[in-house]
Amino acid sequence: MNAPGDARRLEPVPILLYHSVAPVGLLSGDDHWQVGVSDFRKDMESVVETGRTPMTAEAYADWLRSGDPCLRPVLVTFDDGFADFADVALPVLQELGMCATIFVTSGWVGRKGMLSAAAVRELAEDGTEIGGHAVTHPHLDTISTGGARGEILGCRHALEDMTGRWVTSFAYPHGSFHHRTRRLVIDSGYRTAHAVKNALSHGADDPFAVGRFTVTATTSREQVQAVLDGRGAPLAWRRERLRTRGYRVVRRARAAGLPV
Repeated sequence: MNAPGDARRLEPVPILLYHSVAPVGLLSGDDHWQVGVSDFRKDMESVVETGRTPMTAEAYADWLRSGDPCLRPVLVTFDDGFADFADVALPVLQELGMCATIFVTSGWVGRKGMLSAAAVRELAEDGTEIGGHAVTHPHLDTISTGGARGEILGCRHALEDMTGRWVTSFAYPHGSFHHRTRRLVIDSGYRTAHAVKNALSHGADDPFAVGRFTVTATTSREQVQAVLDGRGAPLAWRRERLRTRGYRVVRRARAAGLPV
């Protein structure tokens, strides 16, 4: 028989994953990863209405390890490091008293449409958590151990040079990871890592493979609300699923130029 505390640890924790947020009138109809600012605002208002405690990835890692039953976390995260985070998304977050973590691909900093080094530093100074997202955004589970280590550790060093702060959170590019990349993240000094899974996290989730739900151009506000209610996605799993292993085999074959 499970103790009440065990059941509490399996209560869903919604973690939303965004990429790009477009200002009014500039939403690209062919960008699957872009959400309009009006829809983003509705999502964030829904987050506030849950009454949950907004957390950064670092704070959530602390919660996973402590299991404080008095807190009901919710997280808003961003991947890649698009410039519109600072220009469009952040003002909405600040207005609603929300915090966020943005996982930055360090090698893309300064490119057109991406955050500049100065913007990354300013975000860190103003309270946004800057996390790592590799140097060049590869599928880390299909490259060599040395290459993956360079991507993971090199990103951390680059972002720490930009911000003057420790970078302790990581997100796997494309959500791709396995036991080796997970170990490399730990050995590189990160305290937590986020996957994707399109699942709900929970108190017993793996701190180095945290489940998130991706919000895209085709995600409805009703779907987001369902996730925030803890019913719109499965609970995150700890062990790698068989289809994930199969997909890795396919990606490796493609990378090697082999027929699939």
